[in-house]
Amino acid sequence: LENLVLNPAGSGGSRFLLLTVAIEAGSATVATEMTTRDAELRDIILTSLGNKTVDQLTDIANREGIKTEVQTAITARFGKTSVSRLYFPQFVVQ
Repeated sequence: LENLVLNPAGSGGSRFLLLTVAIEAGSATVATEMTTRDAELRDIILTSLGNKTVDQLTDIANREGIKTEVQTAITARFGKTSVSRLYFPQFVVQ
């Protein structure tokens, strides 16, 4: 999922996060389902990250925890084995 943009919590719209999320699906069936339900998947990710502040997002020590939180939100909707790994190849806060 490329070019997801959101305003971090407490930023008043003056800051934004631009990210790309790469998901290693648990199976080809799940990958197809995620493609079909693209809007839902994007919403899950944006909702998970939308409550994070700029400080939380820019602290590299939080990155693995953020990935885990996003992965947990996705698996809650798509099933326990739906995500093998999750990557943020692009993660820019401005």
